[in-house]
Amino acid sequence: MKSMPKFSHLTIFKQIVCCGSLHETSKKLAISQPTLSRVIKELEENIGARLLERSNRGVRLTAVGEVFYQRIDGLTNQFRNTIYELRGMSSSGEKYLRVGMSTDPLLCYLNTALVTFNQRYPHTRVIIIEDCPEGLIAKLRNSELDLALCSLNHNANCADLVMQVLTCEHFSLYQGGDKKAAELPLAEANWVIPCSCSVGHAAIKDIAGQYTPHGKIVETDSFLATWCLVKQQGYLALLSDRVVAQYAPQLNLKKMPVEEIDINAHFYIFTRNEPVTPPLSTAFINILQTLQPA
Repeated sequence: MKSMPKFSHLTIFKQIVCCGSLHETSKKLAISQPTLSRVIKELEENIGARLLERSNRGVRLTAVGEVFYQRIDGLTNQFRNTIYELRGMSSSGEKYLRVGMSTDPLLCYLNTALVTFNQRYPHTRVIIIEDCPEGLIAKLRNSELDLALCSLNHNANCADLVMQVLTCEHFSLYQGGDKKAAELPLAEANWVIPCSCSVGHAAIKDIAGQYTPHGKIVETDSFLATWCLVKQQGYLALLSDRVVAQYAPQLNLKKMPVEEIDINAHFYIFTRNEPVTPPLSTAFINILQTLQPA
């Protein structure tokens, strides 16, 4: 009887699929490519079928590999969750809490919530993942997160999750202090849109396209890049009033008087629909709920 694959081999295999090549996986995991090849070979011998097709362009899943990846993805995440939970049950075990946030909730609430949480649970390691709402919901379903905080797309189906309303934030149109940019008519202005924006990336893009038909729309992967473009080059951005008030009063951002742009977005806390919410998740949620609007 063949032995079962090692857990470490399964996680390495998942990383190879995510990176798309042995070279990139080798750099990320600091594991030699011959070792990665041996892991793939042992898995394929164990399964009795090819899992990956390799070429100069990288690797891609075979039909069997696709099924294998889909089956082990959630299982390995659940197994890791179990190990974290059992370790945390001992007084000496390190506890983990994985929190997913989209950009605006992260900036609005994370700092205050972490200070309080770390004071109460100093031996817990909090891991923060930033992503768009769709990405966070997918990670939560896949057991890669313990809870997520983001807005909700009206078309999203979250019937399998527990959803709690946190608060409602108001968003306004802001521009940096670049005088030359400020003199441009709105139709020729430049917009910057963070990809993980909580209030809906597509909605903001539509607004930008409506008001700046002759301008430029730039998408960024980080909120820092957004701030730089707003401050240094006078780009327009739709920003949470709370974020501007808390983090950037020194930037002298100008709120643009565009009456048609009046956006309120609800932020929600999502957890998996399980019989009992883990104590650490419950504690973090309780801290979030005590935060009062600005």
